[in-house]
Amino acid sequence: MKSIEELLGYQGKAVVITGAASGMAKSAAELLLSLGAKVYAVDRNETDLPVFQFIPADLSQKATIDEVVAQLPEKIDALFMCHGVGIGKGKEKFIQMVNFVGQRYMVEELLPRITDGGSVTFISSTGGYGWEHNMQNVGEVLACPTFEATEKWVDEHVDLFTDGQTPDPYQFSKQCVTAYVKSKTRAPEFIGRKIRINAIGPSFTSTALIKEFNLAASSDGTEAGGAQVLHDLYLKSWNGRAGLPEEMGYPLVFIGSDLFSYLSGQVLYIDFGMTGELDYQAATAK
Repeated sequence: MKSIEELLGYQGKAVVITGAASGMAKSAAELLLSLGAKVYAVDRNETDLPVFQFIPADLSQKATIDEVVAQLPEKIDALFMCHGVGIGKGKEKFIQMVNFVGQRYMVEELLPRITDGGSVTFISSTGGYGWEHNMQNVGEVLACPTFEATEKWVDEHVDLFTDGQTPDPYQFSKQCVTAYVKSKTRAPEFIGRKIRINAIGPSFTSTALIKEFNLAASSDGTEAGGAQVLHDLYLKSWNGRAGLPEEMGYPLVFIGSDLFSYLSGQVLYIDFGMTGELDYQAATAK
């Protein structure tokens, strides 16, 4: 019987991971390093991890992404798209550009370099759950053929995110990620080379981003006030706490590995049963 390290198959593999300086991605990068992967890390902040190569970059702009792509290896075995931003007034466009538009562009630029049988893995969110109910807008974004066309769509539809009728900017960006994963499962450029595409869908997790969610939920302008609101609304109903970065980062590494060579087109929700309960409630309400 092979060891778990051999089954995961990262030894000596070229792995690119964005957002690797903190949070879930840092936990994932630490595990990848321990498994012998050659890690290429990209983040706007410096990392203290002993990666093979670190590229500092803000991945919201096409020109910057092009510069990063030019510095990455010609052969990539696994690609993890983990960078992202939270919520905040006046950041509606920026959230879309970082969380989806730039990520899709980077994946498609790097796709020719991904080895046959390799993997692409995103971080979506429970915020992306229910994407199919917003398919008109999500579908329009996915139908945009270029980075420029997608950015133009975002510019023309920023008001959608403040009308109170559609998901907030963060949720919408994650709905696009989830739908993109589903849409590419059988796409020739993926299935033709047996490249798998998946995502994890974390719920509230103790990372730097949770501060932004706390402030957004607050009625008194304090992070503590928002944290209590979120706890009362969500967390106490499940496990009584937010998830830990490693509880998200480790599964991310697993589903991108050789061990999951038959898994594609899936979003693994890591939420202590939240979306499972929602599925059951929806089914039994009919």
